[in-house]
Amino acid sequence: MDLSSTVAWSVPVAGCLLAALYGHGRAEAGAQSIWGSALWVAIVTGVLLTFVQVVLHGACIGARWCADQGDVNMSYWFQSFMAIPLYWLVACSVWKIKQ
Repeated sequence: MDLSSTVAWSVPVAGCLLAALYGHGRAEAGAQSIWGSALWVAIVTGVLLTFVQVVLHGACIGARWCADQGDVNMSYWFQSFMAIPLYWLVACSVWKIKQ
């Protein structure tokens, strides 16, 4: 059983959920605009989740649940960083919909 893909995609999906919660919370608070703050939150979320993904994939390999190490693990942890624009878009979209 190889959980490499599960670990690789679960962290960016969690980031999208966090971004949606941020957008929803700002809409509930009556924020007039979140474009700048959502970008900052997306960048911080992407960087932090990159480290989380590195640790999770390393633990998965250590537990022998992940057989494929990718390109020295880079292909399995870089999704969180590359998803920064997606996090920003999700937060702003949820904010706009809930407004």
